[in-house]
Amino acid sequence: MKSAGITVILIGAAVAGLAGYEGLKWLQKQNRPTAADVTAQVDKLRTEAAQKHPGLSQTDAMKQVAAAKAGTTMKNTSPAQRSRVAAEAVFGSHYMNTRVRPSHCRQLGVEISSFTSAYERLHAEEFSRARTIYAGQGRSPEAFATLLGPAMQRMVEQDMRDIAQARGMTPEKTCSAFNENAEAFARAIQLPQEIRQALFAS
Repeated sequence: MKSAGITVILIGAAVAGLAGYEGLKWLQKQNRPTAADVTAQVDKLRTEAAQKHPGLSQTDAMKQVAAAKAGTTMKNTSPAQRSRVAAEAVFGSHYMNTRVRPSHCRQLGVEISSFTSAYERLHAEEFSRARTIYAGQGRSPEAFATLLGPAMQRMVEQDMRDIAQARGMTPEKTCSAFNENAEAFARAIQLPQEIRQALFAS
C-alpha cells in the first residue's frame, strides 16, 4: 500500500509543485507550459531521485525527492501561488486516479471502477475546493489535465510496476488488488500536509 501514496505526492511536487518551485518561472512567462515541459520536469525529478536514492525503487525514490520539494514549494511561494499549486496537486491526483490508472488497467483487461468510485468519494471535498480556487483564477482543470497526459501514463505504469514487483504479483493481479481493496488504496493516497494546508488556507 505504501507505493500507492506516491500518486498525489508526485503530482503535487513533480508536476504541479515543481511549477511552483523550479517551474515557477512558467508563471512569469506569457507562454503557458506544454505537455513536453511537464514531462521534462518529471524526467528531471526521476534523474535526481535515482542519484539521491539508488537503493529504492524508482517510485519510492521519486516519492522521497518529490515530498521534499513539495515542502520547499509551499515555503517559497506567495499564498495565492500556494493555493494554485495545491489545486493543481488535487487535479493531478484526480486525473491520475480516475482516468489514467483505470485506463492502464483496462488495457490489461481489468476494470477498477470500485477504486475510482472510492477515490472520488473520499477526495470529494479536496476536489471541490480545488475547483473553487481554479474558478476564481479563471482557469480550467481540463486544460491543466491535458498537460499531464504523457507524464501521467509513465508514472502510473511505474507505480503499478513497483507495486507488482514488491508483492510478487502480475500486473493484472495488481489492478485487481486496487479494485478488491478499493477503500484502502483510495485512503492511502493523501495530500502532503503542506499542500492540504495551502488548499484550505482561505
